[in-house]
Amino acid sequence: MMNRAATTFLISCLSASIEADAHAMTSVTAIDIFAADPQAAVAATGPAWIKLTPRGAFTSRDGRNFIVEPEVLVERFSADKVSVPLDLDHATVKKAMFGEAAPAVAWIEELQARSDGLYGRVAWLQPGLDVLAAKSHRYISPSLKTDENGRATWLHSAALVAAPGISMPAVASAHPSSPETNMLKAIAAALNLAPEASEASCLAAIGDLAKRVDPTIHQQALSTLAAANSELAALKAAGRKEKVDLLLEGALKAKKITPAQRDHYEALCATDDGLVQVAKLIETLGAGLQASNLDDRTPPGQVHTLSAEDRDVMRMLGQTEEEYRRANGLTAA
Repeated sequence: MMNRAATTFLISCLSASIEADAHAMTSVTAIDIFAADPQAAVAATGPAWIKLTPRGAFTSRDGRNFIVEPEVLVERFSADKVSVPLDLDHATVKKAMFGEAAPAVAWIEELQARSDGLYGRVAWLQPGLDVLAAKSHRYISPSLKTDENGRATWLHSAALVAAPGISMPAVASAHPSSPETNMLKAIAAALNLAPEASEASCLAAIGDLAKRVDPTIHQQALSTLAAANSELAALKAAGRKEKVDLLLEGALKAKKITPAQRDHYEALCATDDGLVQVAKLIETLGAGLQASNLDDRTPPGQVHTLSAEDRDVMRMLGQTEEEYRRANGLTAA
């Protein structure tokens, strides 16, 4: 039977072994990072999206270096198809490995790579909302698995913590206020006004900005835009003209249309849609119009019977039968 000293030593060894195994299995490194979310103060619902890490290389307050490429973590999350737990004080990392309770207070159900970092969409549980309302744990801290170069490869979990690792906006505001108030402060800051500036002051400053716009510069900008639009329209028309010429010259060469019909077809190609319709029509035409106009004219006195194809062309060109026969050298009916 072991004595008390031996038992204590054994427990210590087992604890150290479990800690080492946990680290070896997850290689999780916890960093404290605020979540940048302007709606974070709304404790009744909790912020829908929270910032989990910044993008690129950064150093935490305790001197550790990390490299985060949000796309890598999003890809791993999508492949796993498993929601990431959000707990208190990294209980999932520190307690769960020892069989202690580590309940989640929210679940991260989607990751998104943005220009400034990695964001997570959070489904809050009531315990998490209670913590946000109490403001006892105002900051978000991700647990990241990293490679030997400090590059993050996996978001293991995240936690609400009390001590931040990098100066960024908090999840729960120290001084809760409505979104309207936050927006007004943001507008005041953009106008170089004091944070406590009233709505009337902000509106007056915006009015002053409008008055400072030089009418000459405004008109010049409009003229430049009009010129650019005209140039774009001319380029588009030139491109269409090139396509029309190519289409009709090809039809003439294939003897699908006659030279007398070319102007009529070109008029129908005045728009992009018209060009498409004429191209479809020409595709259906056979190379037989020359037989009734150039190579094998109908003998005088013999009436040429119009085919269904002839009548389709007549309708497309908007010609009467008499005009069509005259244009193609056919005997009048």
